[in-house]
Amino acid sequence: MALAGLLLFVAGLCLGPMQETDLFFRLKSGEEFLRTGHLVHQNLFSFTFPTAPYLDSAWLFDVGAALVYRLGGFPAVVIAKTLVVLGIAALAYSVCRRQGASAPAIAVALGVAFWCLRERLVERPHVFSLLGDVVVLAFLPSIEKSERRAWLLLPAVVLWANLHAGAFLAAALLSLAAAGALVDRLGKGPCARLTCFAVLSSLALLVTPVGIGIFRYLTFHIGIFDLHPVDEFRSLTWRSDFPFVLFVLGATVMLVLSRPTPWRRLVPAAGLVTLAFSHVRFSADAALVLAVVAAPALSKLLARLAPLERATSRALFAAFVLATLVPRAADAARGGRFVDVHLDESALPLDALRFVDEHDLRDRMYNDFETGSYFLWQGHPRYRVFVDPRLPAYPVPFHQLLGRMDIRRDEWTAAMDNLGVTSALLDYAGINRRASYWDPEQWALVFRAKDTRVFVRRLPRWNALIAAYEIPATFDFTVEGGTTTHPIPTPPALSPVSACEWQIRLGDLYFDLDNAKSERAIAAYRAALAFPAGCSPAHERSAAAWIGSLDTAAGHFAEALPLLDRALAIAPDDAPVLAQRALALAGLGRASEARDAWKRVAALAGDSELGRRAKAMAAARRSR
Repeated sequence: MALAGLLLFVAGLCLGPMQETDLFFRLKSGEEFLRTGHLVHQNLFSFTFPTAPYLDSAWLFDVGAALVYRLGGFPAVVIAKTLVVLGIAALAYSVCRRQGASAPAIAVALGVAFWCLRERLVERPHVFSLLGDVVVLAFLPSIEKSERRAWLLLPAVVLWANLHAGAFLAAALLSLAAAGALVDRLGKGPCARLTCFAVLSSLALLVTPVGIGIFRYLTFHIGIFDLHPVDEFRSLTWRSDFPFVLFVLGATVMLVLSRPTPWRRLVPAAGLVTLAFSHVRFSADAALVLAVVAAPALSKLLARLAPLERATSRALFAAFVLATLVPRAADAARGGRFVDVHLDESALPLDALRFVDEHDLRDRMYNDFETGSYFLWQGHPRYRVFVDPRLPAYPVPFHQLLGRMDIRRDEWTAAMDNLGVTSALLDYAGINRRASYWDPEQWALVFRAKDTRVFVRRLPRWNALIAAYEIPATFDFTVEGGTTTHPIPTPPALSPVSACEWQIRLGDLYFDLDNAKSERAIAAYRAALAFPAGCSPAHERSAAAWIGSLDTAAGHFAEALPLLDRALAIAPDDAPVLAQRALALAGLGRASEARDAWKRVAALAGDSELGRRAKAMAAARRSR
């Protein structure tokens, strides 16, 4: 029952909407192989560096994911990933049982570990590295005892190397186990065999289509965070990774209290923990291996509960069931799905993408890493991407450019010129420092919605687009405050937007930024209406109507009437504006005209609330 509860809990951690953006380019690479029968060895999917070499070290994962996607789309991929992770949990459970740990202790240790690494249980190749870690742990006793089945580890490492470059961890774990065996004084035989298998596992890494290139792929990632601050390559921090840190501390306490634990088990776990502190992406591997090592220690500490093992297992099963099902039931009660394994589109810039496609802006378009992966998967027949998460497919100077925090706008503009960029789509604009790089004198902001921004180069072919959609805003960025929007008071020199229209849009922006009417929004609309012409009729009508209604409400009837008449000259049958005009006329003492205005409102509004009120107002004025 402890195992059943653990598997249910792990499945609950895995069965969720597909949110992993890396899967998109994996599917694209896999489909390319299935279409051509050849691996991609160049960065064919990008317009920036199409001839740069690209080593697809996880080609087998890509092909497998593409085949699964063909069977059932994203739900099938999520379910397949879940089955792999369930296999990891079951194998880890088996390894712990063979070490003599009790079922409740194993369930607790692995349950906490999987909760700590839950953010890594996504549709990416590294789930097979988690499986590979446990496979190596499972083979350690066979290697030490020189059993024939130990040789099965080598083809498993070959398979691992074709699924994910993390297969180098096999040699690392075996080498660390050999070092621990020396401390344990097992003798020359086990130490020599563990060392031999470590060497052979290193050679197994070469049995892939990329050959020795897998080492270039691995070394590329060593200093990538200094070039480009990718989150998974950062050092571990207490603020971001406290569950893992607490798990390590707790496991360490258990191992100390339950001594002795063989060093050939402790040293591999300690090595992975050390690696995780320098590269947080390995925290999942470390948590899993540490849980397998700590489970026997926890079992010793819970030895007094051995007579109650069956009852404890039942209690754990109930706890796992509640932890898994209660949150899902709560989501379902709020209108969500009890189990949702479809693509999560909420994080995708679909509105911006529709705008881009409507106006044919994809050609030579800048995009961020995550959105580049989605664009690449879409497989647009005409266009390729600026960049995507295949980091080794792009040269180091390019990563240096994208990773710089101190770049000036003129440097960024020159770089975009050199790369031939003519438009840009930015996502996560509130925390994306590149939102501040686009000089409004050279680039026009033409789309701003949710957390996406679209810019276009001020080129003659896009003058009509800019005139219709340019937003008078630019951006600053600070690490402490994120992105800040700064309205631009006057049109840039190359902008085709008229001064009147610019002020209207400036008022709209102020209204949006201030979350309500504000003095600066009102001032911008008044400035626009001060121009005799130049605004679009729709914008002129709405601005004149709104400012006129504000003046009416404030009792400034003489100022309001010309503005309301200006709005009605564009839309003569606008009943709400006619109602405001009737109020202004009444305020000026022009009762007869006000009564006629109310009659017209009543005729236009019909049997609506406004229509009934207008009839009442007209009747009241007639009786006077």
